[in-house]
Amino acid sequence: MSGFPRFVPQGEAAALIYLGQGVDLALNARVRALAARLQEDPAPGVREVLAAYACLQVQLDPLRIDFDEVRAWAREHLRRPLEAHAGGGRRVELPVVYGGRHGPDLEFVSRHTGLSAAEVIRRHGSVDYPCYLVGFTPGFPYLGGLPAELAVPRLDSPRLDLLPGAVGIAGGQAGIYPLGGPGGWQVIGRSPMLVYDPRREPATLVEAGDLVRFTAIPAAEFPEPPPLAAAWDPNGQEVMEVLRPGALSTVQDQGRWGHQHQGVPVSGAMDQESLAAANLLVGNPPGAAALELTLFGPRLKVLRPTVMAVCGADLGLRIDGRPAPMHVALALAPGQTMEFAGPKAGSRAVLALAGGLAARRRLHSRSTYLLGRLGAPLSQGEVLRTHPGPLPSPGGQAPPAELPGEELSLRVLPGPNQEFFTPQGLEAFYGAQWRLSSQADRRGARLEGPGVQMQPGMPDSIVSEPNTPGVVQVPPGGQPLIMLREQTVGGYAKIGTVLGPDLDRLARAQAGQRLRFVAVSLPEALAAAREQAAVLNRLQEDLTRRRPAG
Repeated sequence: MSGFPRFVPQGEAAALIYLGQGVDLALNARVRALAARLQEDPAPGVREVLAAYACLQVQLDPLRIDFDEVRAWAREHLRRPLEAHAGGGRRVELPVVYGGRHGPDLEFVSRHTGLSAAEVIRRHGSVDYPCYLVGFTPGFPYLGGLPAELAVPRLDSPRLDLLPGAVGIAGGQAGIYPLGGPGGWQVIGRSPMLVYDPRREPATLVEAGDLVRFTAIPAAEFPEPPPLAAAWDPNGQEVMEVLRPGALSTVQDQGRWGHQHQGVPVSGAMDQESLAAANLLVGNPPGAAALELTLFGPRLKVLRPTVMAVCGADLGLRIDGRPAPMHVALALAPGQTMEFAGPKAGSRAVLALAGGLAARRRLHSRSTYLLGRLGAPLSQGEVLRTHPGPLPSPGGQAPPAELPGEELSLRVLPGPNQEFFTPQGLEAFYGAQWRLSSQADRRGARLEGPGVQMQPGMPDSIVSEPNTPGVVQVPPGGQPLIMLREQTVGGYAKIGTVLGPDLDRLARAQAGQRLRFVAVSLPEALAAAREQAAVLNRLQEDLTRRRPAG
């Protein structure tokens, strides 16, 4: 295919490899074959490889490997034909109860297609649906092959509360919402199968390359979805009791790698720089599990001697009712209390305890991911546990976190879909001042501003591609959306990717924050990553010198 393969950087920490364009089963098989080949022969510094419809994404550690090295590594594997390695997937049968309260849109589909409800059900279950990729939410399979006569539009307004196992169709695709939640497809039935369950290995029933067949059943018992609950390692030592949980206090570490092909995102601390700094202050590895605090932090009672540090935004730290310093390692004694009076500047902070939080690992990480039923926010009466070990000396200090200020500048590496935007649209994106809306969470942050103009004739969406934290998508309406740490794929044109160090600063911002985008080159993006790493390395070296040997 002319012009392919095409290699495009996606920020400083990811690369996209396009093998073609559009939705094509043979092309998708080649993409998956290349992804499998790269995973079988991983290059040092590659974190994860994620296949989509027509491209794959290589997520990387920019301190260990760069875009040019990834391109050379992938080109070497492309020297051999991919078709011989495409293979075939499994055949997965999913029972479905159609219609009624389980399929509220079956009657609409019947009217729209001119087919009886019984005929819609028969035709929906008459074919095998190839799974192109899994994403959007954990376990959600993007299925092609819907019979043309069943093609229907999406809902004008997405539902917010679909039942787990809802089976939907839209356009030429079919899918199933494993955990329910929001969705804009026409729902014609519900499956009693737990398509995603993090307690199971593998967590997903359907994988890319599988063939799915829906089978009608008259009724079913529908199991409860996996519970949302925290779990602590019983070998950990009890350190603090939660007297008040705060607005949203969750355990987070450096992230969960290796499960994005199942629709499970990296998660981890939104402010990775503050996570590393707080951990280093209390003698932990920089990526150890800690508490991420949002706006109003918890009130905690100390149960045993410990050393703690809070880094990031100023949420009004108090110990025994008195203001206490941030970015400092502080010793705490049993009976003392710690709380947060409320945000003075910024929105998120990280609280690290010596030894690291001993939350149980789930899918190779201690990070909480609420949508994926992995962990839970702190609750009143819960007891925090840490890994046992000697306590470090208190008193170490880290440079204060850089707070957003009146206007936050976000450095952006342009691409990969620049051709979707007019010159005026690009000028507006980089020239206008934007406002962080209240529609922001760990998945993404919507901005408000003048709008980014699309080229005439361009579609409202693109064939879904992998996202990485920092990707800026532009949906219809032109208001940019910055994808954060809990999203794996997206179907809107991507105008650029915010650099990792600037995502840390964005994580500290509150709704209403004014910001601007600044275009940078790939060498400048790599230099920013190295500069941030150098600051943390200097902190670690300084703390090591100050601590007594042995």
